[in-house]
Amino acid sequence: MPEPFHEEVLEQLRELGSYPLRPHNLDLCLYLPSEAAARTAAEKVGRLHFAAEVVPGAREGTWLCRAKIRIIPDSAPLDGIGAYFEQVAYELNGDFDGWEADIVKT
Repeated sequence: MPEPFHEEVLEQLRELGSYPLRPHNLDLCLYLPSEAAARTAAEKVGRLHFAAEVVPGAREGTWLCRAKIRIIPDSAPLDGIGAYFEQVAYELNGDFDGWEADIVKT
């Protein structure tokens, strides 16, 4: 069973020397089968106050919805965010392809 999204994010940030009690820029990626699906995903994640952009995916025939938000990882509802992105990907026949964050030192 995969570890909860909250634990995954916090563990990886700490391993990279980042301080999860400070604000971070968090990017999450959804790969979708069409531009229309990616735009629908952008609308859905926008409801959670993510700024989203839609661009052609790295793989031919795919589209990327990249969602960005500034949060404090330690206190953010990361499990809920991860579950929502998984749900959106599932509903739109896409893939939740993970996340990236900046490294913030103390």
